[in-house]
Amino acid sequence: MPGLVAAAGEAGITGADWRVGLTRWEAATRLLPSLTSGAPCPIPTPAASAAPATTDLELIASRDWFTDAGGPATLADTQDPARYALGYARAVLDVTAAFGARAFVSVDAMPRALSASRTPLRDDCLWTFRNRVSNVRPADPDVFAAALIGALERLRLGSDGEPGRSFEHVELWNEPELPFFWDRSFEDGAGALDGFFEMAVTALVALDAWRAASPHAEIRALRFGLGSFASAETAAQVVAAFDATPLPNGARIPLDFLSFHAYADDPLDVVAAIARVKAARDASTHQAGVELVLAEWGPDLDAHASDPAYAASLAPALHAATVLARGAALGLARAHRAILWDFYPGELVTLGLVDHAGRPKPLQRAYALLARLVSDGAVLLPVAESGRAASGSVLATRDASGKLRVFFVNPDGRKHKARVRIDGKPARPSAVFVLSDPDAGITSTKPRKKLRLPPRSLVVAEF
Repeated sequence: MPGLVAAAGEAGITGADWRVGLTRWEAATRLLPSLTSGAPCPIPTPAASAAPATTDLELIASRDWFTDAGGPATLADTQDPARYALGYARAVLDVTAAFGARAFVSVDAMPRALSASRTPLRDDCLWTFRNRVSNVRPADPDVFAAALIGALERLRLGSDGEPGRSFEHVELWNEPELPFFWDRSFEDGAGALDGFFEMAVTALVALDAWRAASPHAEIRALRFGLGSFASAETAAQVVAAFDATPLPNGARIPLDFLSFHAYADDPLDVVAAIARVKAARDASTHQAGVELVLAEWGPDLDAHASDPAYAASLAPALHAATVLARGAALGLARAHRAILWDFYPGELVTLGLVDHAGRPKPLQRAYALLARLVSDGAVLLPVAESGRAASGSVLATRDASGKLRVFFVNPDGRKHKARVRIDGKPARPSAVFVLSDPDAGITSTKPRKKLRLPPRSLVVAEF
């Protein structure tokens, strides 16, 4: 896609995380003409349909990272190199590297050979992996954990003539509260997620032991977490539960990071979700060092997922800037936008930083301004705010060369003024950059000691 790599680089993707899957989700792609029951499916995008006569089992086989041999896998099977199918994972890791990004690997689909169910029952026309095979608990959590270790070791260190690929964070699952991603038909009780947590805890313990025993620095550097929860409330509950639940040997559940999602039109509602998880983390005895990851977030999806007018306005830019500025002050370690590029033609998805033709949108400009503050060696600075509009936000960093940058978010419909004092003295910036017109993009203005913040604007002042 012409211009996409350059636009991503301007937006700070270089050196930042790119959340990718060990396997792929199929939503509005590789569509089948009917449900398992035989009921016909409307196919809104024929170009994205699966090849004629394709079956669920063929789709499952094409995306599984551990191959099926006709029956449930055993621990011995996980030692067979021929059982690992890592072509897709290697491909997306290579694309990530081509963008200059760091891979943040999500493990979020169950291979048929490891699943508690081997018979597809697909009742959804849009999500072909919602089939009671790819989205259910493992038949044996220990076998799943061993297979996952086998896959990660081969990906990280290399195998079968393939070089190792670089990644550090490995996340277990995505939104298990939702039946799209974790079908509860095979859980022990109605409404329970016992199978998910049995899988997750078994895998975390096994991954931690594998990491500790490895002679390879690349493996010892890996970090493991879960579970891209659909809500901050779930993430907060997990922190408390893990904190209170020792393993049978008295040890604590090993957890390096906790990931969760938050969508709301008011960015302060997203910030409040971050604060709830932080409060739970900070109140814990054994999970106080857990890294917080906002793994997916943005404005309300139902209202704006397919809203070209909203995407062309400054609203997404102001939303993102508010969440990132205030989230940083709360100690948020990472924040991943759901979509980089509007990959569907037309208006099916409009959440990306770049449109389908590769043109940057106002949201990309907000990230380009923020990228000026987030560079290698940059440190977050405390900001003493006074007279700030209640909805405004401020972020300040100092880079390795000593340059200070202050980022202002003015979401109000009226202009404001701001002063920056460094060590108590008013300071004049050397450069000022403004985003206030979605069509004009980022402009530079005359540096003044009293900064002018136009209505509904983002401003970066450099000192």
